[in-house]
Formats: sequence, C-alpha cells, structure tokens
Amino acid sequence: MKVAIIGCGYIGYELAKDLYEKDYTITCTTKNPQSIEKLKKSSQKSLIMLGNDKNEMQIILDNNDVIIITVEADTSNEFEETYLQTAKTIKACAQTSAPKTIIYTSKSSIYGNHSGMWVDESSSLNGQDEDSKVLIETEKTLTSLTELGFKICILRLAQIYGPQREIKDLFKKIYKTSIPGHGDYYTNMVHQKDVVRAITYSIEHNIEGIYNIADDEHPTMQEFANLICLKLNLTPPKYDPKLADFPDRNKRVSNYRIKERGFQFTYPHRIL
Repeated sequence: MKVAIIGCGYIGYELAKDLYEKDYTITCTTKNPQSIEKLKKSSQKSLIMLGNDKNEMQIILDNNDVIIITVEADTSNEFEETYLQTAKTIKACAQTSAPKTIIYTSKSSIYGNHSGMWVDESSSLNGQDEDSKVLIETEKTLTSLTELGFKICILRLAQIYGPQREIKDLFKKIYKTSIPGHGDYYTNMVHQKDVVRAITYSIEHNIEGIYNIADDEHPTMQEFANLICLKLNLTPPKYDPKLADFPDRNKRVSNYRIKERGFQFTYPHRIL
C-alpha cells in the first residue's frame, strides 16, 4: 500500500517510521528543510511542500492509496494556511483524481465549551475562537469529498504529550503561583504513541467517520496541577480566569467510539 503523509512533524515523523517498518511505501512532506534528511530514512520519497502547492498535491493524490494529513501550525496566524488551505488544495485536486482514503488529525478543541459535560463525536462544535472556526471549516471541506467517493476518517485529538513533550516540561513552561485559566475546567490529553497507533489502526481496519482520540483520565486543571507539583516538589498554583483572555473550552472528551471499533490505548492513564 502506498501512503503519503502530509506534514511530518511531531506526529507525522513517528508515523512514517512506524509504517515504514511495516513495509508500506511512504511519501513524506514537510515545510521544514532541516527535516528532509531524517525523513529519507523512513520513506521512499520525501519532499519540501506547503499545503497549497497544487502541482505536488495532485501528484501525491494520483500516486498514493492513502493520504494522511498531520499538519501542525506553529502559531494561530498560521492556522488557515496550514489546515484549511491544505484541505482546499486537496479538494481541488480530488476533482480529477480517483477516490482515495484520507485520514486527517483534527483537534478536540473544536468542541468548545460544554460546561464540563462529556462530548462525543455527535456533540455540537461550540468552538468560537478563530482557530476553532478554521478547524471546523477544514473538517467540512474534507468531509465533502465523500461526494466524490473518497473515504474520510477524521481523528479529533486531545492535547498531545510524549517524548520531547513530557507533561512535567509542558507544565514548567507555564508554572507561576497564579496561572491564567479556570482550575475547575477538565483536562483532555493523549500520548503521542497512541495517536500514531490510532492512525495506523485506522488504515489497517478501513475506518471511516469521526473519532475522538483522548485518554481515559480527565482531572480538572487544579487537580492535575496538584499532582504534577507533588511530583516536582512545587507549591501548587492557583488558577485565575481574570489574568488573560483565552478560548472557553470546558468539556470531557469521550474515547468510547474508537474503543468500540476495537482500538486499545497503550497509555489510557497519563505518565507524569
């Protein structure tokens, strides 16, 4: 099977290594020239490409069975270019391509605020910030390709942690005695390895539709901070929503549907 991975960053690179070891024929794209050399070790073809490059995207669609979109924006200013423009380019190219399978890693942040209630794949998308609006439109653009016979799988990811993004290090970057936010809001996270495994599982089991990818634990921000501070021997901070303006996203992300399809998480509980 020929697989193209659009955007080989934190998730895409690990996915390429995993699929390469399983004898898939891999094409990797990146916007970072410094990544090309390491990608060559885990792919048959690697190239520097932006998501709006229609000529290269057309070649990728024509020559691969599965296209996996694991692009990642570095800042909010890059969201539309990174996510939506990539989806629109794929849609434009799809008009003259045979139907393929597309797997896209979205974000569970698009659920927005559900007042701490559980959300599943049928829940309303309440995200009101500009980043969420871009992600919602990106999903709509890709989902519309089913009209052309494409098989679409959307994985809505919780906040990712793992190697080089350990929880304790992520926390240290924001740690102060008072942290902007709501201490009673729930946390939603997932390990990098489980994201990679979920994508591979989706390929191997021909999964279509929308699935949340989040672990089993949902402590509140304050509860989670207390656990981390206990491990790091720090004084637990207090969360103060008055300190900054930030997206309102209080919910607990259910992973029931992907489990129902037989997927098992390697890290259902967080590693501190």
